[in-house]
Amino acid sequence: MSFRELRSFTEIMRALGYPRLISMESFRSPNFELVADSLFWLVQRHDPDTAASTSDDISTEKDRVEFLRNIAQNMAIKSRIRLNIKKLYGADGYAVKELLKIANVLYAAMKTNPDDADDGAGAARSATLGSKLNEIKVTRSLASDITSSGASLYHL
Repeated sequence: MSFRELRSFTEIMRALGYPRLISMESFRSPNFELVADSLFWLVQRHDPDTAASTSDDISTEKDRVEFLRNIAQNMAIKSRIRLNIKKLYGADGYAVKELLKIANVLYAAMKTNPDDADDGAGAARSATLGSKLNEIKVTRSLASDITSSGASLYHL
């Protein structure tokens, strides 16, 4: 847990439109309700089907473990994001590292496509030819970056 990670998480959640205010001091002591609420909200934003199939009841210890296990399994299967359940259950600053994994993915997606950021109904917008060309350019540059990163890793 570092100050930078806490600050980054609070700013990303604010940028994503999280409805509650998250203070920097919220994770100094264990706060499972906030971790569960923000995790459920992030998963709901990431994959609504997973959120719909997961119960958000966290009243008992068994329910909390089931909640975290279901979300961690679904995120690993559908998004290849591995979450450490022990750190999430601790609900302190170390849980922020795990929550930041999902938040960074959502934030990167929002930055690459700002037009579709939280349109509510999820209605498809008609894309113009210029935006399609822009997407192709971005895709080409990402493919180029992936190739160069792979080549540099091979030479190591």
